[in-house]
Amino acid sequence: MASRRAKIGFGYHLTAYVAVNAILLWINYDTAGRITWAIWPALGWGVGLIIHAVSVVVSSTKANRGLVYHLVVFILVNALLIVINLTVTPEYLWFKFPLIGWGCMLVFHGWRVLSKDGHAVK
Repeated sequence: MASRRAKIGFGYHLTAYVAVNAILLWINYDTAGRITWAIWPALGWGVGLIIHAVSVVVSSTKANRGLVYHLVVFILVNALLIVINLTVTPEYLWFKFPLIGWGCMLVFHGWRVLSKDGHAVK
């Protein structure tokens, strides 16, 4: 479990994220009348915040931590690829190829780390 100091540090970062992005959203809405550019800093900073949150709650074993990091990156990158695919070339759904290929490798990684007989680092 995460230390108290790590949880407090994450709380500060989360508070700063919410406050700054609320101000950016207000400025964007006040100047443009609709949400356009304010979503990008929120998404970019949000990725870092998610990784920080994962690092706070992940167990202390190196193998489990590596699996969780790979899972988070898998979800974030594939979500981005899906968005890009559906906005740029919605007539051909190519995002499924990296999703399936990378997903298979992630399943093997999880199996290796989480299995009792997979020589996982405990």
